[in-house]
Amino acid sequence: DGQIITAGLAGLNRAMEGYSIGVFYAPKFYGVNPDNGTALFSVYEDDETCKNFVETTTNYNLATRCVIGNPNPKFVGGLGNTVTFRGFELNVLFQFVYGNDAYIGGHGRWSRGNGIFEDNSMRDQLNSWTPTNTNTNVPEARFIVTNGNQHSSRYISDGSYLRLKNVTLGYNVPRSMLTQTGLTKMRLYATGVNLWTLTNYKGWDPEMNTDFLAGNISQGMDFYTAPQARTITFGVDIGF
Repeated sequence: DGQIITAGLAGLNRAMEGYSIGVFYAPKFYGVNPDNGTALFSVYEDDETCKNFVETTTNYNLATRCVIGNPNPKFVGGLGNTVTFRGFELNVLFQFVYGNDAYIGGHGRWSRGNGIFEDNSMRDQLNSWTPTNTNTNVPEARFIVTNGNQHSSRYISDGSYLRLKNVTLGYNVPRSMLTQTGLTKMRLYATGVNLWTLTNYKGWDPEMNTDFLAGNISQGMDFYTAPQARTITFGVDIGF
């Protein structure tokens, strides 16, 4: 009946009639004023839809708030296969997620805060505005002064990825070679997990949903989500 339900970090996720559940709702980041390094936000004629651009503003509170991203992917899938040859066995699994946005709250809003004072900064802050570096989308670093580090589309990132999730290479030792050992079988194997990832995600690991204030509406909120480890395991299976 027209209600709006907010959730997540600073109420950025919303459930609204006519939109996917959990969409991100905040002002749009326009860039940086090249003359002084001040962050710019967008003002639109139509609220909520962000249509008919009017002007930019340096006043965050005057910027138009609207849907700036959708945490729900368009496609989720995987592709796996097992190949065997003369005792060798190769199992490969790829997984992918496509078409979802993520909000990089921790290492976005806090670690890309233009030197305000909070957390350790990401490397891209080295490209912040200076009188000799005016062609940049990173606002001027200002200690204890808000300058573009407010919640906005600046911290929305494409969450799509393709990942080589699991690879296992095994070898089944022929029984003829085990005759004198008392064993009925022996399998040698090596397994790799998270070996390779193709993504444009600006955070640490695109394979996440929400670890902070998680819920059915609060989705796609990355608040320093620990990246998954890349591991390689070696093993032996034997039978008596």
